[in-house]
Amino acid sequence: MMSVVMEDGTAVDTAVARRLRAVAALSGRILASRLATVALQGWCRECGLADGPPSVRLAAGASPEPLDADSLRALGGDAAGTAFRRVEIRIGGLAVADAHNWYFPARLTAEMRGRLTTDCPFGEAVEALQPRRRTVLVRRAGPEVLVDAPPAARPAHVLEHRAVMELADGTPIALVHERFRAVLVW
Repeated sequence: MMSVVMEDGTAVDTAVARRLRAVAALSGRILASRLATVALQGWCRECGLADGPPSVRLAAGASPEPLDADSLRALGGDAAGTAFRRVEIRIGGLAVADAHNWYFPARLTAEMRGRLTTDCPFGEAVEALQPRRRTVLVRRAGPEVLVDAPPAARPAHVLEHRAVMELADGTPIALVHERFRAVLVW
């Protein structure tokens, strides 16, 4: 087995090193984008994984998870009036991420609220507001998770981001918690 020495001095298998670099590159691309789905669409096309428009599959009857203290702070300290949406993000039919969105319906137009009941991604639904994305958490899978394994033994997710979608004046309209699937780097 060929190995590569990482910046921290640890030696990892070259396939693992490639996946680590891919996770870091994907994370960087998402961080640099206003909309995660736009970043995912370009990534999937360039990597030959999928091509086509982003869409979501709504989880019917999804119960909201409680917000942790950091997420609550990111929303301005009060989650009163938020709605919850759980979706599977797809690019050209390929499931690439899972997202939980806590959003303030009162801060959106009726048309935007209506689009959020369809297969429209959140960022696309609220695009007219020109929100900015402020990332509050990034977690990347480490080498111990990215080892060669048959598909059934691979991790479900290799990257996690939490971000607040804000209006130009800093008013939060949503907190998004996104988990990006292993298919993106395997």
